[in-house]
Amino acid sequence: MTRHSKKDANHDAIVARFQALGCSVIEMHATGIPGMPDLAIGLSCPNGRITQLVEVKNPETAYGRRGLNANQTAFARDWRGGKIWTVTGVDEATALVQNWRSAA
Repeated sequence: MTRHSKKDANHDAIVARFQALGCSVIEMHATGIPGMPDLAIGLSCPNGRITQLVEVKNPETAYGRRGLNANQTAFARDWRGGKIWTVTGVDEATALVQNWRSAA
C-alpha cells in the first residue's frame, strides 16, 4: 500500500504565494514516491521557462525543523535534475522566485 504524505500547515500559503507570483504549481506530496519533493514549480524567466522542485518544511514543528528525512535526502542525492529547494514560508518562496528569475 502506498503511503500518501500529509501537507505541512504552511503548504497552502506557500502554494498560493508561488501562484500569486505567476508560477504554475503541481502538488506532488501525495504521489507515493518516497522522498518526492512537495511541489513542482514552473515559471517564465527572461531567458525562457524553468521547472524547479521544492520541498515544503514547517519550522513550527519539530519534524519540520529537523530538515529532510532519510527518503527526502536519498531522493535529493539520486536526482539527476536540478537542485531541490526547501521553503519554510511565503517570504522564502518570494525570494526564490526573484532569484530564479534573475539567474535564468
